[in-house]
Amino acid sequence: MNRDGLLVLYDYNAYANGLLLDTVAQLTEAKFLQVSSPSHGSVHELLVHMLEGEAFFLSVCTGYPLDELPSLPALADIHHAWAQLAKEIHNYLVSLTDADLAQEIEVPLKGQSLHFPKWQALVQGFVHSTHHRGELSIVLTELGCPLPTLDILLQFIKQSGQPWP
Repeated sequence: MNRDGLLVLYDYNAYANGLLLDTVAQLTEAKFLQVSSPSHGSVHELLVHMLEGEAFFLSVCTGYPLDELPSLPALADIHHAWAQLAKEIHNYLVSLTDADLAQEIEVPLKGQSLHFPKWQALVQGFVHSTHHRGELSIVLTELGCPLPTLDILLQFIKQSGQPWP
């Protein structure tokens, strides 16, 4: 995996997260907070979990300690924190070389010290969010606010200026 490939995944992840947050904004406060997610309780809690996951994997890649996220009680707070994190991830990615991406790093998970090339930890941050966006697609549909299609091909079509068939 090279830096350009990771930037494509990053761009898609940021695009899909934006669509997700726009869709969640249509929920009432009660639906935003109600227990509806099989993995993390509410839409609110699942969004915070996704944000924390992306921040964690950036932290292990940069070697900087993970700052505790501020309280994120409202969607606007989550949106702001995610926008800030997205900038940090982008700036970090563009600073990397392919040699940097191949560097082995330590990833502490569940009391173990695991080792991966840096690119795999970064991909995990993006794929983790993809996994939970799939879950949220179901949850949001059940709450009356279905997500639009999140296929990466739509992102590629849009970026290339081609019309959707």
